Amino acid sequence: MRIPKEILWLFLIFFIQQLPLVSDWGIDLPLIFVVLIGIRSHGPQAAGWGFVSGAIQDLLSSGGIGINTIAKTFVGLGASLLRMHIYRERILTQAFLIMGLSIFHEIFSYLLMRCDGEAPRAEDALGICARSVLFTTLVGLVVCVFVVRFRRRRFDPATA
Repeated sequence: MRIPKEILWLFLIFFIQQLPLVSDWGIDLPLIFVVLIGIRSHGPQAAGWGFVSGAIQDLLSSGGIGINTIAKTFVGLGASLLRMHIYRERILTQAFLIMGLSIFHEIFSYLLMRCDGEAPRAEDALGICARSVLFTTLVGLVVCVFVVRFRRRRFDPATA
């Protein structure tokens, strides 16, 4: 039985996500995974990976399926829809998509928390969201450099 490589990547991402250096800075590696999978797949598959990664993240953090599951499902759908309109195999385009969808994820999560009554004060949430978006985008930029170079080398060795 062959295990799909995406599942192995997801386990590695969640192992790295649990490290104090990554989690203390607010880096959201599962979000980067969902965006990069979403821009290379169709809507239902991207939403499925978003649902799975969000559910795992919720189960590891709070014990129940909730905000991350919903937000990452919509991020996967958004990445898949944006792929049809603006996606190109470029590092800055992918980093821009990670930044935009990270902002969407943070705003959507905050609004869901507001509806549930668990949201922190707006000024506290703004600082947390800004730090998370900044560091997730920077790490996503580094990841995109490796992903684009690997894909170029794999699919078109003449341009590598």
